[in-house]
Amino acid sequence: MPFVIAQALPVPMRLAREQQEFFAIDLRLTPGSAPISGNKEMIWVEFPVGATFPKDGKVYYHAPKKPREELACFPYDSANRRLQFNHSIHLGDQSDEADGYYSVNIQVLPDALEDLLWGRLGIGTATAPLRIQVGPPGPRPVPGNLLKNGGFTDVRFRPGNDWRPLEGVLYGREAQKLDAWTVGQYKGRGVWAASKTGEPGRLVDLINGDADGQFPAAAEPPFDKGENVVDINGDNTCSFIEQTVDVTPGASYELAFHTGYHVLPNPEEPYRRPTYLRAEVRSGKPGGAKTVLAWDDYVQYYTGKGTTASHDPDKKLNDPGWRERRLPFRVPQGVTAVTVRFANPGRSGFDAELDANPDGSSGMLLAHVRLSATTR
Repeated sequence: MPFVIAQALPVPMRLAREQQEFFAIDLRLTPGSAPISGNKEMIWVEFPVGATFPKDGKVYYHAPKKPREELACFPYDSANRRLQFNHSIHLGDQSDEADGYYSVNIQVLPDALEDLLWGRLGIGTATAPLRIQVGPPGPRPVPGNLLKNGGFTDVRFRPGNDWRPLEGVLYGREAQKLDAWTVGQYKGRGVWAASKTGEPGRLVDLINGDADGQFPAAAEPPFDKGENVVDINGDNTCSFIEQTVDVTPGASYELAFHTGYHVLPNPEEPYRRPTYLRAEVRSGKPGGAKTVLAWDDYVQYYTGKGTTASHDPDKKLNDPGWRERRLPFRVPQGVTAVTVRFANPGRSGFDAELDANPDGSSGMLLAHVRLSATTR
């Protein structure tokens, strides 16, 4: 077979009697195999004695660049403890569907032995063991948004300063601190530098969300009053913001956020620059080697639509065209903290041999950031 199948971490999965959870399945190309683009294959799971597929159980496919997809299953064969489902496989073909993972519901029966239970899973002729350790439940992820100040509501200003209009837009250019976030600048050639004072300064700009956010009403969860916007470019810089949070080893998480085109019209009309953003989640100690668990680059273009500035009715702004982004990932065993970073790659990206090039002072807008565990 041109691919291998395996139970993904954690292995074994630790569950208590009667506990219901999802376990993950990885599918990967064997070395030297050609990419696979849409081949329809059947994947099967043989559950261990003492475990079952729940009555209302679900199976999902999680592509790195798309929302999770619920898959249709054949009726569960309880006599043989066997579940089967079909899926169009994408491996190594650079598509948005490529190289994801599957999550399958499992429930431990009330009379299961407190022991290591063995099942199997497979695709074609490729098979792998499924291991479930029955006993006291392991640590569970903390619910809710793990990121502090994900709506950028907590902004500290210098004494005597506050939000002030700039070109009709309410800006927080005298902010002294963006609580919970570290602010810094990518200086090019692989050099990242955090702000020595901790102040946003001109590295990132803050826009008052209540006045000029133009937030989408249909967002889920909805935007709260008082949420603000970060312009990750700031004053012609390749800037970044980041935050480190505690996580549960082996658990699945999703980083969700909204991006928008900059509201201020580009003075170089009719040429309108695209805006850029990189989002990444990485593990590793500060100053040491780091492992990127998930990342993606985003480009957003002028929407062609306009709106009006809050503090100048004659000033026409760009509609930000807010878009929700989602970045799923799993935490490896032994990892207890991750760092979430949003950065402006500009035109040069983060190439270690190139100087930073922010390409102007109108960066992508960032808002409504959430990092939460996923029960799937």
